[in-house]
Amino acid sequence: MTTYYVIRSGWNAANQSASGTCRNPQNSFESNQYMLVGIVVAESAEHAIEQVGCTCYNGQHVFAVKNPRSVAGLTAELRQVSETF
Repeated sequence: MTTYYVIRSGWNAANQSASGTCRNPQNSFESNQYMLVGIVVAESAEHAIEQVGCTCYNGQHVFAVKNPRSVAGLTAELRQVSETF
């Protein structure tokens, strides 16, 4: 079993709006194009996505990664999430 970071990509007014982003985003998380929707332990990326079960609308898709350094800005997003807990 491996820890996976599940990310939704794409803007949609229903669940991931592009409004309210910072002026000069450094990565896709700051521009709200990417959103961390779950951190799960699973056997594969497909199982991780199934466990999270997030909603996607037109122009959006979900993917899962094992290594937080494989997506620019994910480590910073994880630090920000851990500070809120």
